[in-house]
Amino acid sequence: MDGGLSNTDRDRVAAFAELMTSDTRLPAEVRDGVATLLGLIATGHDVAIIDTEAPLSPNEAAPLVGVSRPLLNQLLDDGHIEFFETPGGHRKIQPASVTAYIRDRDIVVAQLAAARAARKPHGEIIGEELGLTARDARRLGFN
Repeated sequence: MDGGLSNTDRDRVAAFAELMTSDTRLPAEVRDGVATLLGLIATGHDVAIIDTEAPLSPNEAAPLVGVSRPLLNQLLDDGHIEFFETPGGHRKIQPASVTAYIRDRDIVVAQLAAARAARKPHGEIIGEELGLTARDARRLGFN
């Protein structure tokens, strides 16, 4: 999807997603999956559907990871994403390897964001080292 749906189209997709959740003709897993997919489309997300059994080429895997093909090849070369080579020498990547990399990367990004959020500003550290109260540190320009 290009994310270029009109607001009217998004509303229609969202309404259909809502209908899907109450349609008992389909198994719950299918119904919930389709409703989730439609909900993502309705809110403007790009969505990719992949066969979890079919190996991906670097060209197919790169947009899933959110990087360029050359950067994906570097990730493969550096051993960050597992791959295999076909008899013809082409690189192929199992979808599970791509999702494992994305999951691990997202965990590290979340940890980094939490660490940055918890980090004290340089001026606050200096103020504490000098034994200043928060008020005095602010008054003196350390915060």
